Amino acid sequence: MAMYGHKIGAEFIPVDSACTVTHKLPKTVHATIRQQLSMDLEYSWPATFVITIPRGRARSSGYIVTPDDRLLDDLSIDFRAQRWSLHPKTASIVRYWNFEEVVEYDGRVAVLSTDGADIYYHWFFQLLPRYELLRRAGIDFQTIDYFVVNDLSKAFQRESIQALGIAPDKIIESSKTPYLRGGHLIVPSIPLGGGCFRPWMCQFLRQTFLDGGAHRAPPRRVYISRGLASYRRVVNENEVVKLLRSFGFEELKLEGLSMKKQAETMASCEAVVAPHGAGLCNIVFCEPGTKIIEIFSPELVTGFYWKLSSQLNLDYYYLLGKGSAASQEENYFQSWDAGADITVDLFTLQNTLEFSGLVR
Repeated sequence: MAMYGHKIGAEFIPVDSACTVTHKLPKTVHATIRQQLSMDLEYSWPATFVITIPRGRARSSGYIVTPDDRLLDDLSIDFRAQRWSLHPKTASIVRYWNFEEVVEYDGRVAVLSTDGADIYYHWFFQLLPRYELLRRAGIDFQTIDYFVVNDLSKAFQRESIQALGIAPDKIIESSKTPYLRGGHLIVPSIPLGGGCFRPWMCQFLRQTFLDGGAHRAPPRRVYISRGLASYRRVVNENEVVKLLRSFGFEELKLEGLSMKKQAETMASCEAVVAPHGAGLCNIVFCEPGTKIIEIFSPELVTGFYWKLSSQLNLDYYYLLGKGSAASQEENYFQSWDAGADITVDLFTLQNTLEFSGLVR
């Protein structure tokens, strides 16, 4: 589109250039650092951009198709796509196509929807920053007739759209209108990669949900519970909470808090302990120097929150839950089981608290 979009009246608007950032190694009491937390000490952030496409089409959760039937691969995310296929996203369209009738919209339609945004993490870091990317590209929001989002069935989706100031009559839910054509489609790139939390993304989220400056008086120590989750739970959470309470921590279930209240709570923290999960998205609201301790199942170690912590100058630590001796090794071939529950070794947890300086 950058090279040939003018042939169909499209416009390519560059915003951020590609660049490389460095990350600090995480801290741990384990003998070695898991490979998933050391492999991206240098990480390439992709360029960002916005494309406007006359008579462009959007299908499902953000597949973008040009008037001359070209699928724009780097604007279209599909976590179900079969990676072994020569053209995985095209193959996925064929596999899941339901022969929907295209719905016509005459106006200017901005596409924010993206695959996975029914989950808090992907909505928070993948969908919402696309709105800010439009502004950074110089798009006048007053000229946009509609915004396409995945869905508004969840409270965090409705609250964040309200925080952005988008009028309800301007919202199109792709869950209800899975295939549409706009008079003019306006599509920001996906600013989130495997570890791409550009400073403007974090600043935008803080400005949207956090009123005023820091809230560090009195500082709080928080344990984010997954007790209301249906998977990846902490099996011995009662024992974990009891230990943490003895060191001044309070248990917190974020599901019962508004997004603004979550932001204010995290901004007030001097320390956050949490099993790996979407609740850790909210460390974006923490002040520099806040201690973050992430607890992993040995079967699912990922670097998202380590990288975010590094980029925000947070003091990041991690520990692994109980598992086989092999699962504690640096090069363990993990199963990537996102549902695996976690049993926390209390001795390792207390050692981590001491190592982090939270226990004297």
